[in-house]
Amino acid sequence: MENKASGNILIVDDDPAIRKVVGISLRKSGYEVGVSENGTEALAMIKDGTFNPDCIILDYRMPKMSGLEVLSVLKKEYPIIPVIMLTALTDLEIAVDTMKEGAFDYIVKPVRKLHLVESIKKAIRYRDVLIENERLARENDEYQKSLEKKVTERTEELILAYKKLKDTNLETVKILAETIEAKDPYTRGHCNRVRLLSSAIARNTGMEKEHFETLEYGALLHDIGKIGINERLLNKRELLTPEEERSFQLHTVIGENILKTVDFFKPCLSIIRSHHEWYDGNGYPDQLRGENIDPKARIVALSDAFDAMTSTRPYRKALPLDYAISELINGKGKQFDPYLVDIFVENELYADLSITGKQMRTVS
Repeated sequence: MENKASGNILIVDDDPAIRKVVGISLRKSGYEVGVSENGTEALAMIKDGTFNPDCIILDYRMPKMSGLEVLSVLKKEYPIIPVIMLTALTDLEIAVDTMKEGAFDYIVKPVRKLHLVESIKKAIRYRDVLIENERLARENDEYQKSLEKKVTERTEELILAYKKLKDTNLETVKILAETIEAKDPYTRGHCNRVRLLSSAIARNTGMEKEHFETLEYGALLHDIGKIGINERLLNKRELLTPEEERSFQLHTVIGENILKTVDFFKPCLSIIRSHHEWYDGNGYPDQLRGENIDPKARIVALSDAFDAMTSTRPYRKALPLDYAISELINGKGKQFDPYLVDIFVENELYADLSITGKQMRTVS
């Protein structure tokens, strides 16, 4: 018993005998059949929904519109519908060319039922694959858009969360810095001023932004080791003895030891330990020289020295601005990185009172 097929087949042929014979064969095979005597009528039927074909049997030679012209319109407006060309034996070469223009197959008249039905089945399977691929492509496109939207939303959430975390971290570090200044009231605001001065210097050197956070945290915490220094030494009005000086210098190592157990602070450790190293190697605690000193530590060293000179300390009043600047210049290549001194002086970073947070005095 013959397996019944299914689907809508539109026969387009100006020969009524062909339409009748092919139509009977296809109906017996289980297809719904629509017929049209020319291409113009066939296109109108599809356009107004009179007949919705799953496959079109199209004669090559017809009046008004040739099969090739109809095929061209179908491929532009209904590319998903497969077209099988009917052609006479003498038009075989032309029929092959129609496949290059988008026809699924061609059949030479007289039409054999078995050949025609098999070709239609293949054409409809091919059409179903195209439809499925189109559906999958559409779903994939929708999924990609949905994924992109989620990624964008999540990225915005993460940026906001990171900003909040960064602000929280900065406030936490500021609180730690304030605990240092609570022991040494003469340095109140010193750590934050060093942070602001260091950031200004870094911007003028072209430092990459990814290093700014480490620089700021290191600047704020550069004196954290003073927590472990006797308050008598911190507030002593007279010059320190050599032994007291050695004890005081330990604050760089103490600071490193305090913070090294916390992963968050590890990028700052070289600043904490090395902000009193001198460019010529005469600093402490490791007598590092020149480029062997972390660039961020060199920046903090300059900012720290400048703010210390222009601030009142237990053993002296704040030094005049131009005197402090001259000390920086005299220290080029000795205590300070000469490049950083030039940056600081030439860009007059010291003149920004919003950075230093205090009125600078000049020598009269």
